[in-house]
Amino acid sequence: MKKTSTLQNGLIWFGAGVSIAEILTGTYFAPLGLTKGLLAILLGHVIGCTMFFLAGMIGGRTGLGAMETVELSFGGIGRRFFALLNILQLVGWTAIMVAEQIFWHETEYRSNFNVKYPEDHLKAGPGQN
Repeated sequence: MKKTSTLQNGLIWFGAGVSIAEILTGTYFAPLGLTKGLLAILLGHVIGCTMFFLAGMIGGRTGLGAMETVELSFGGIGRRFFALLNILQLVGWTAIMVAEQIFWHETEYRSNFNVKYPEDHLKAGPGQN
């Protein structure tokens, strides 16, 4: 199997890590305004990318996969623990992505078709529909 270079790995993780969905999700947790929000996103990416790069270097130098390198430091139980955390993180991220898609599709549907849902009538009150 051909090994990937540091540049190739960096480009792969850059593509995986910098996404519009990730930036939109960040706006839910930190309504900082444009300038502070962009700085927070940039700082978060620098910190995260540095950590992933250094972890990737360990795997690149040893030829081991991610969970195998975790096992070097934390043993078999630590490897299972971090694998479980990774699974939980992936399930959580999937839930956020689904919630975002529901929100945007519903917004698009309402705006394009001028749809009012039953709860809209309840909020308006009697005689205000």
